[in-house]
Amino acid sequence: MSLHFSSRHRSSADTATTAPIAAIVAVTAAEATIAALFNPGDAIARLGSVREMTALLQVRLEKLSSAGVAEDLAPHLHLELVARKLNLLFGSNCAAALEALHSLIMARRPLAATGDAFHLARVLAGSVTGAAALSALLEGAVRDARPGSSDMRSEAEKQALRAANYLIAVAPLDMLVPRNIGETAELAQRMLPAHERSEIAEPLPAGAYRATIPAKALLAAVELARNPGAALLPHLKLAYFAWCNGFHEEGPGTPLDSAKEHFFALSGHTRLAS
Repeated sequence: MSLHFSSRHRSSADTATTAPIAAIVAVTAAEATIAALFNPGDAIARLGSVREMTALLQVRLEKLSSAGVAEDLAPHLHLELVARKLNLLFGSNCAAALEALHSLIMARRPLAATGDAFHLARVLAGSVTGAAALSALLEGAVRDARPGSSDMRSEAEKQALRAANYLIAVAPLDMLVPRNIGETAELAQRMLPAHERSEIAEPLPAGAYRATIPAKALLAAVELARNPGAALLPHLKLAYFAWCNGFHEEGPGTPLDSAKEHFFALSGHTRLAS
């Protein structure tokens, strides 16, 4: 399925308009929730796919649902969110949604996903609840034996997907949506000025928005996801730190520029005091 940039896909991570969760979940079970999204006409031919999706999500997200009950969260909250994101991407096409879900699980790592599975990973990573669901779906992934490496890799994967969402949202409208993290990294390279690129890349058209902080953060995150102990280039390291702390832009007059000024001023006062 070849996707072009559109308002629908640009907003899929966090601005989609759907029916309130309470309208479905409060009065139905998990299977009925999924059926309402993927089989609104109660077609017998789709019943098997609906039940397969329900069973798969229940098994993968069972621990999250149990934790949610203990913390007074709505039961099946994570299942509901995954089902709605699938519905957002594939409409009522349950077969396509199931294929993407299976492909994501088989990828084992979110940045290894391609095609529709990559799009699903991206939209799930766009929220805290979605990121938790994504982690649960991929729970079988091999963990790194080195202390702290698995947590660093997981965080880098999450930040890479978040940065991918940002870059895709601001990319030129006539560009195809990247279908894997490699294509997204190519887009990130094109966002950067020539002296900051680590690979040869064709620059974006004149006048196109260049999201340099998320672009550099994505490149850093991909490298850290591959090797948590990697020595990042200074400009990538600074951008990754800025991105993880909520900064999206750099340059004069930006919040990041103001934060740097305050930091340097504080450092100066500290040196004088000592």
